[in-house]
Amino acid sequence: MANRNIDVQRTYFLGQFKNIKIGGATIDIPEHIWTNPEAMDVLSTLMLISVERDFRKYQELVGKLSGLSLEDSLAALNNMRNETYREIQKLLLDGEMEDNLEGEQDE
Repeated sequence: MANRNIDVQRTYFLGQFKNIKIGGATIDIPEHIWTNPEAMDVLSTLMLISVERDFRKYQELVGKLSGLSLEDSLAALNNMRNETYREIQKLLLDGEMEDNLEGEQDE
């Protein structure tokens, strides 16, 4: 039987007729996990937490950029993008990234 997929979408109201939709997907879930209610409950919870975390990170980013000129905000976003690319390259080349799980709990 084919593997299954699930996705989560949540729309956040930003005010003044503005919304943002954030979501995530888990694809190719093996049948033995798909048919295990406990495993699917844990997976669904993880997806909900991930979406909520992404929204909070969005809020943090908007806060960092608010008050900056368009030019300064674009420069800051370019720097963040470049740093993210460096992290991805390091992960692909070294096969590892800094373990942020413990550090993220403190955020």
